[in-house]
Amino acid sequence: MHLMISNAALLARGVLAMLSVMVCSAATSTAGFEWKTNAAGTETDLTLDGQPVLKYMHAYDPSTPERNAETYKVFHHVFGPGTGDLITKGPGGTFPHHRGMYVAWNKTQTEKGSYDFWHCTKGAHQKHIKFLKQEANDVEATATAEIHWEDADNKPVIREERTVTVKKLPLADGKFGWQIDWSTVLHSERGKIRLTGDRQHAGFQFRAPQSVADANSARYIRPANFPQQPEAVQENDGPAEPKHANLDWCAMTYPVNDNKYTIAYFEDPSLPKPRRFSERPYGRFGSFFETDLLPDEPLKMTYRILVFPDNSQTSESLQKAYDQFTATLKKS
Repeated sequence: MHLMISNAALLARGVLAMLSVMVCSAATSTAGFEWKTNAAGTETDLTLDGQPVLKYMHAYDPSTPERNAETYKVFHHVFGPGTGDLITKGPGGTFPHHRGMYVAWNKTQTEKGSYDFWHCTKGAHQKHIKFLKQEANDVEATATAEIHWEDADNKPVIREERTVTVKKLPLADGKFGWQIDWSTVLHSERGKIRLTGDRQHAGFQFRAPQSVADANSARYIRPANFPQQPEAVQENDGPAEPKHANLDWCAMTYPVNDNKYTIAYFEDPSLPKPRRFSERPYGRFGSFFETDLLPDEPLKMTYRILVFPDNSQTSESLQKAYDQFTATLKKS
């Protein structure tokens, strides 16, 4: 009897040890950053310790008008640091073509015609082709995607290489945010291309969720030499030298659920000028410039998005963060 009990005890200990290993393995599998694409190959999630950070939306389904409208543009959703709040907008709502973090021009002019990749009209669309790189560890995650800006015949007008790198941004009192470095390289597939349009319908932009549009609750922070009012500066383009241009950075604050967020938008100062900034109370902001895209001269666009889980940032603190960003550009 004593021997039987001992064997049973040993067996129980073995089972417990095995379960412990399984639990530790499961915990290890969700530690750090991790990319995961769904079975349909239409969405790729980035998580940190199992919690949502980004969701890259890359379905393309023109089978019905409804599905086409939902999938004609690739974009990145962003989630609140430590909250899981979805803090960007997808299809539908006010201006349904505004989606998360995205880039496009409404006037992409070639020798044989002009294409609108902002509203994605007349069959123009953006299509994810493949991932060129995906890496993730405890410190950061990066992914590069090849994206084609195609005409109605599914022929590429522009080939984009989009790299998004994310790090955890340590803050005071144990809080944290996201540092999102965005690099887009555009290659012409149609000879000389003129990228033009206006500040409301072109460039790299960020769109807050529909709840912000419902309440017109977006407010803004700008560099010292620009208007300091929290309300949006709603400037339109005109024939004269554009106003509200070349800010280098801008920030938007807004509430989601019971939380408040600040999104800081930094751009590479070497990008073409004038860089016309757009701000809207419904929660879209970013900048636009005009340039020629040549076959042998790809256009590289570099930005940094900082996501803070509060609205405590000031013009001074954001200027310091922007200066740190530009210092990294000089070293690279």
